[in-house]
Amino acid sequence: MTVPSTTRRSSADAAGSAPERAEDQRRRRGSRFQPEIQGLRALAVLLVVLYHFWPEHLPGGYVGVDVFFVISGYLITAHLFKEAAQTGTVRLGRFWARRIRRLLPLSLLVLLVTAVSAVLVLPSTAWQSTLRQIVASTLYVQNWILAADSVDYSKLDEQATAVQHFWSLSVEEQFYILWPLLLVLALLVTGARAARTAQAVRTTFIVVLVALGAASFGFSVWYTAHEPAQAYFVTPTRIWEFTLGALLALWMGSSQFTGRAANLVGWAGLGMILASAWLYSDATAFPGGAALMPTLGAVLLMMCGGREAGTGVHWWFSLRPATAIGDWSYAIYLWHWPIVVFSPYLSEEAKHWYIKVMLILGVVGLSAVTTRYVEAPLRRARFLLPTWRAVVAAAAGMVLVISTAHAAVAAVERGFADTELSEDHPCYGYRALANPDQCGDPLEGDLGLAPHPAEVTAQNNEPIYPDCQADTEEEGVKECWLGAEETDADGTVAVFGDSHATMWLPALDEIAQEHDKRLLVLTRSACSPRVSALDDDSNACVRANAEIMDRLAEDDDVETVVVAGSQIHSSFSGPDDDLELPETDLELTDTARAMYAPIDAWLEAGKEVAVFGEVPRMNKETEDEQTLPECVALHEEDPAACRDEVDDTHVGDRWLTRSVEVFGDEDNFHFIPTEDMLCDDEFCYAVLGGAITFRDNSHVSENFVRSATGEIGQRLESAILSST
Repeated sequence: MTVPSTTRRSSADAAGSAPERAEDQRRRRGSRFQPEIQGLRALAVLLVVLYHFWPEHLPGGYVGVDVFFVISGYLITAHLFKEAAQTGTVRLGRFWARRIRRLLPLSLLVLLVTAVSAVLVLPSTAWQSTLRQIVASTLYVQNWILAADSVDYSKLDEQATAVQHFWSLSVEEQFYILWPLLLVLALLVTGARAARTAQAVRTTFIVVLVALGAASFGFSVWYTAHEPAQAYFVTPTRIWEFTLGALLALWMGSSQFTGRAANLVGWAGLGMILASAWLYSDATAFPGGAALMPTLGAVLLMMCGGREAGTGVHWWFSLRPATAIGDWSYAIYLWHWPIVVFSPYLSEEAKHWYIKVMLILGVVGLSAVTTRYVEAPLRRARFLLPTWRAVVAAAAGMVLVISTAHAAVAAVERGFADTELSEDHPCYGYRALANPDQCGDPLEGDLGLAPHPAEVTAQNNEPIYPDCQADTEEEGVKECWLGAEETDADGTVAVFGDSHATMWLPALDEIAQEHDKRLLVLTRSACSPRVSALDDDSNACVRANAEIMDRLAEDDDVETVVVAGSQIHSSFSGPDDDLELPETDLELTDTARAMYAPIDAWLEAGKEVAVFGEVPRMNKETEDEQTLPECVALHEEDPAACRDEVDDTHVGDRWLTRSVEVFGDEDNFHFIPTEDMLCDDEFCYAVLGGAITFRDNSHVSENFVRSATGEIGQRLESAILSST
């Protein structure tokens, strides 16, 4: 029976043993199996599973991952300490080989099955992103890919892939590489390796852990406050969670505080974990300081408890159902998320609670089977015991997964139906809507699709003008020049706005060349075309836009300014109070006045100003679940299923469209409607003349823009010709 630490220590001293004998006793205690740890693993995985199946009911269930990190730090450090105390070092090859045998068989199996299943179950629009993340997961760098994507504006609308949960395994594997290396180095530097005493090794471990954990926690708090999206995934913000468990292992081994008071503390630790799972949500800045509640709760639960039947917290966590789930927890974590992602595509009934319960039971059963017949045999397989064989087997498995994923996607993509349709077809894209007499019904015709939905989706990640849009927080004004060559050009057309201005560049570039104009692109991600009053707190967008407004107003070579933006944007402060706009019946908010400030300034400077109306926002009701190309991929035989009623696509203030009511009487103001190129009086369409209209839910596809270039040129003609 375990005892409180004060009694534990006094008992060791009373034995009159040498320090080395006490350390031997601690090491023997450190090797004792702790069933409550398996129960805690069960709790952690169930929190994650319930969160993924019912995020609205357990919004903070993601903290189960943090509990896993504490447990991993505890168990791995206990193992490393035992070896280092006995030998004075850590045999890195053997350690990593054990990790390979323990973790890779199941993870590679899940990745292999997911790679094949993805092309059979998911729409084609998801194949490339899934392939990319399967490769990242196989190489255990998934967390860094997700961190990079979280700051890539073009990927913010991407749906979670079936292997996204591998980010936490990537963090864990990176810790398993870093931690033993640091320990070996520290043992060499401090001389603890030569001393070969458990106390020297323990002191070295603790010093390194405290320094590493403190640095990681400080960085986690700071980075979470400044870059929360990336902070969630990157390894440095999570290392301190492992160190909490590691310090516990060094301090107490497998001993625990027991008794009534300790049992209450253990229950309190459980309460901290459950409270964070219940109270936290996706809006919680995490990890940072918020991660202290579940991680310290895990530490308290591991450190304190009781085994009395019914009242002992460790008694509950040691029951066979809890330990069984804990034994299968790794497999459950691996299998559950692909099921969450795939099930809605397999059946609309998957949204019902009773189907979700059946799916969870199926995941548990599958996990039990694969743990027993895949993980356990390979972990103990004699032929994998030599380190070099484990490494070779791991490399071969990784190659198999990556090559299979590539082959599966390539094979199915080769099977896309061929079509004679091309962008030159007289009834392609917008031309089908503009010429109903010639093209017949352009809306649900049988021309096929060109390009395929997967290729349209890829336009989000592979823009045709990759260097022509500043990042959201990029300082200064980024210029991009298109159109006619400078030596041949007669004047300049400038383009101002956010990504909804950039999306028109395939047409504007061609139109500028036709009119021998240079095209100056001044666009920025997620930066509405507005100019607010400047102050010390103004962000890069506001500062750059103010500079652009003044520069274009003063540049005599800029004759025409094209303005375009999204109908969805945040509210922002107005411009300087001395802005005087034409009389209007509209009730102008600060947001409207800020968006009209640059238009007014350029009109006053004698520029021709062409304002593009906002395009429809498609699929608004289900955009969290799918993009418009994905909808088309799922309904290729009936693209009408993806159209929207016109009124449903108006989801923002649409101040650019309404600008005609303010500036319509100005001679050098030109309004360029866009909605009628995508919609009729009743519907806005997902497919027109074989062209998918949008590459996500709000950005018009490059191919459709090119199909409308002639029409856009006619609508812009007066703005360009009036300047010459």
